[in-house]
Amino acid sequence: MLHALQKSEIEFYHKNHYLHARGVITQEVLELGRRINSRWVDELVDEWYEQGLISDKRTDLDFHNRLVVLWNAAGKPRYSRSPRRDIVSPQMYSFLSHPKLVSLAAELLETDELSVHGIFNSRPKLPDQKWTDTPWHQDAQYYRDAEYVHVLSMWIPLQKVTEQNSCLQVAPGFFTDRLLDGHRDEESGFLGLGKEDISHLKGLSIEMEPGDALCFTQLLPHRAVPNLSEAVRWSMDIRYEATATATASGKAQGFVVRSLTDPSSVETYEQWLTKWTNIPRGGY
Repeated sequence: MLHALQKSEIEFYHKNHYLHARGVITQEVLELGRRINSRWVDELVDEWYEQGLISDKRTDLDFHNRLVVLWNAAGKPRYSRSPRRDIVSPQMYSFLSHPKLVSLAAELLETDELSVHGIFNSRPKLPDQKWTDTPWHQDAQYYRDAEYVHVLSMWIPLQKVTEQNSCLQVAPGFFTDRLLDGHRDEESGFLGLGKEDISHLKGLSIEMEPGDALCFTQLLPHRAVPNLSEAVRWSMDIRYEATATATASGKAQGFVVRSLTDPSSVETYEQWLTKWTNIPRGGY
């Protein structure tokens, strides 16, 4: 196993239900994430162009600005705020199964028998969009069969993130021993905590550099603050679980990614792809 963490960091994670793991994501992984999202932007821009919403695809613009410039030019249309099915590809499989990420997950889950959880997202967060502001929530509110099963979330920004451009906030010490009822947020439509539960939280902003990962459990309350910058805040959120206790929600579109006891059980990209056959583009 490639060790990315100190023993004290692993202990911190288990005590506090989160860890800001600094410098554990390689440039190779970040570039892979950018390529995955650039491909998605190309497809979205093509749609806007075909619909007559834009007359120039602006291929001259960089990764962090192209989407927001064209979104404004197109009249600020709605788009998939959490792409999942649309980014299923050999590159996404390579991202999820990258040895650096899998080894990090193995350290925090304390097993080398690992599966990728089938719920993952790209997060293209543009300025001036309340409908992409993820409210306070627990991830397991979206997959309630993980109430008593450790599912590790990794949030990986593809650039520097601060309170200005929508870093995450966590609330360690609150509600990490139980799964709360989910309430639909009025502004964004996202599932999250109720107002009474939110009133008890004390948020901690986690500002991060490229190469950092924010790791947390399925019960840790967290949210994204608004993007007050002028550029896109790009991030990936992915999940892992122990294969022995893998949840139904995780296995539905997930795959076995590492096994020392039975290497033949590790699933290929082609096997993973069959799990998406009946899920249309734009869907989850």
